[in-house]
Amino acid sequence: MVNVGLVGAGPWGRNLARNIAEGEQTVLAAGCDTDAAARRALAKSYPAARVYETFEQLLAHRDLQAVVIATPSRLHCEQTRQALAAGMHVLVEKPMCMTGVEAEALIRQAEQAGRVLMVGHTFLYSNLVHDVRRRVVSGELGEVLCIYGQRLNLGRVRSDVDALWNFAPHDISIACYLLDGWPRSVNARGASFVQSAQGVADVAFFQMDFDGGAFVGGHVSWLDPQKVRRMVVVGSSKMLVYDDIDTAHHIQIYDKSVQCDFQGCATDFSDFRTRVRAGDLVVPNVRLIEPLGVEITHFAECIRTGARPVSDGVNGLRVVSVLEAMSRSMRQRGAQVEVDYGAWGPREAAAGAREVAAAEPEMVGAATQ
Repeated sequence: MVNVGLVGAGPWGRNLARNIAEGEQTVLAAGCDTDAAARRALAKSYPAARVYETFEQLLAHRDLQAVVIATPSRLHCEQTRQALAAGMHVLVEKPMCMTGVEAEALIRQAEQAGRVLMVGHTFLYSNLVHDVRRRVVSGELGEVLCIYGQRLNLGRVRSDVDALWNFAPHDISIACYLLDGWPRSVNARGASFVQSAQGVADVAFFQMDFDGGAFVGGHVSWLDPQKVRRMVVVGSSKMLVYDDIDTAHHIQIYDKSVQCDFQGCATDFSDFRTRVRAGDLVVPNVRLIEPLGVEITHFAECIRTGARPVSDGVNGLRVVSVLEAMSRSMRQRGAQVEVDYGAWGPREAAAGAREVAAAEPEMVGAATQ
């Protein structure tokens, strides 16, 4: 069993606490939060865990082997650095840092210390996302033409990061997993309304350009009347909708496509006609396995065996590198910006995406049909 300390007992921290406590390989040994109400709630729910006010007190807890960090994003880098220096294995929520330079320093530190560094890209542990990828890789959808995602909500409005850094890491990590690669360039536009003086974007649209021509876009916002967590994959043969909220229809496969038949040289609209093929709608019976539980189990197993995590520090760095490029694009009003992955360039990044896919069978097993 791995003795784990939870850093941050807010809304997401409570989900982590439950999965750590219920895990077959983990013990929630300690927790900390600067908010007194959060500490009281954690102590009441998990009386066997020692609850502290400060991060430094938690790091000094006896027999602690690992920490899970779920604090505001601006604290992630320094707290991860301190935890690694204290000899802890670390699972840090996304984004792991605010710059690629910081992320690279943490990767080097974890390697030198011989400790596991893992980033909370939770959807890489979702059997629903694995099912979507299986259909992409098998060719069931044909050639992937475009992917676009929407992560929308009314609140929670944050000040430590903007809507792009809050929501887009999910769509970036999922799209790169589906396509077995990472974007070479990106562009993004955003707007600040609630915190305009601080320049914190509440709404953002982004695009990622991949080798092979796939078009990937996204829309993120915490100023929307509906909660939406949806991704659409458009293939040349079929189209797929993945909806994380619609429990009755998590995955929908539309047997639809559009083709053009040209009648000689195209001189005007009459020189070609389109054929729209509309077949069946299939809703596979895929039962969701809670990704967070899979993620915590994977973290414990990597600590026990020394295996490399699926969402390791390099995976976290690549997502941060894409976000950095998107932020630069927003400051330049949507200009195309090349992504700088540092020592882990596009070729190495593509190899990293394939490593994630290769680890899937051992990580979670096949989706339940």
